[in-house]
Amino acid sequence: MSRTLEPTLLSLLPTYSKDLPQPLLELASSLLTQSRHNAGALKAEEEVARAYACAHIACERLKITLDLPPIQPRPPVPPRIYKRLYTHLDNVLPQSTLGRASRVRTPSSKIRESGIFGSGGRVPSRGTPSKDEALAKFRSPTTGRGDGTPTKSARKPPPPSKKKGGGPVSALPAWVRPTIQFMCKELDEERIGRTVLAGMQTIAAPHGKQTKDEWVNGHLTALLAGVYFLVSSQLYVLERGKELDDPQYIRIRKGILKVLGQAQANVDVIGMDEDELWIGWADIKSRDVDGAVAKVVENGWQKEEWFAGIKHMVKEPKDAEEVEGEDEEMEDADGRPFSERLHVQRGDTMLQSRWDMTEQKREELRAWKENMMNMISEIERSKTSEMEIDAA
Repeated sequence: MSRTLEPTLLSLLPTYSKDLPQPLLELASSLLTQSRHNAGALKAEEEVARAYACAHIACERLKITLDLPPIQPRPPVPPRIYKRLYTHLDNVLPQSTLGRASRVRTPSSKIRESGIFGSGGRVPSRGTPSKDEALAKFRSPTTGRGDGTPTKSARKPPPPSKKKGGGPVSALPAWVRPTIQFMCKELDEERIGRTVLAGMQTIAAPHGKQTKDEWVNGHLTALLAGVYFLVSSQLYVLERGKELDDPQYIRIRKGILKVLGQAQANVDVIGMDEDELWIGWADIKSRDVDGAVAKVVENGWQKEEWFAGIKHMVKEPKDAEEVEGEDEEMEDADGRPFSERLHVQRGDTMLQSRWDMTEQKREELRAWKENMMNMISEIERSKTSEMEIDAA
């Protein structure tokens, strides 16, 4: 296995003139074996770069210990696919799984002087600092006390909380909120977006802190699909007044899986790197959604306040005459129904649909198309006439 990885490692370290260190070869081989166990199911375009990514990870993990030269990756797949694959493997391959390479330690002074690791004579020895030197960086030059004790004003304030996609200060991963928006938009269920987000916050980030539930932290994508499924199906039951049958169950689940499969290609957050955005994401299948739904019901998470509020989204049925009368009253001066005007004026909703096609836009498109076709026909006729005159 090491021999097959040697060309890959050499391509990653083109300026390395010595024989490849044995710990590096062993680590790369160990990571490749572990990846087939921990990440056995990869897409076809990702499988091509599996060995390359494992070799790259091995170089990154041992570049300081072995004093390796700069790594110059040239993956055999497009950068976007490779970046996703590298991040996934780096997360699933444990840091401690180093085989024999785990015994590599900082070289002793004797080995360091011999230059085996390329760092001989480059680590100067430092003397033990005195008490004044050790405390100097904690003292304020203007407000320090005479006895050298640092004052409160010299202490550094705590770093600000990191903002993520789950809210202003959220313990949810950055992809959760925009993915919910994308799902609601694609499945035409924008009104349930806030309820789904509230469910994710209640289960995965109660009281603004990350939950200690290991299953939740390890199955966030499946949990999102399960929460969305429960909200959507509950709304369906309340509005239709009947139980959810198997065909409808499968339709809802299939729609959720389809949209989630498109999320990574369509969802992004401005100013955030793609690797950072999709931390905690995992591809899921039908059984994962079923398992997440069962987990939510088993723990009674659907009995909390976020789920009980679904009943307020259900509209009361009205008589046909009353509905018809309301439609007539809500006609605008230009003849547009109120529902069409509301379609582009929903500024208080979580999602915007200003780019959706309406009847008025369709009429305008048809008129524009007809006008353009007439113009094209006139131009063709004029060219035909000119050709006949020239021939005569």
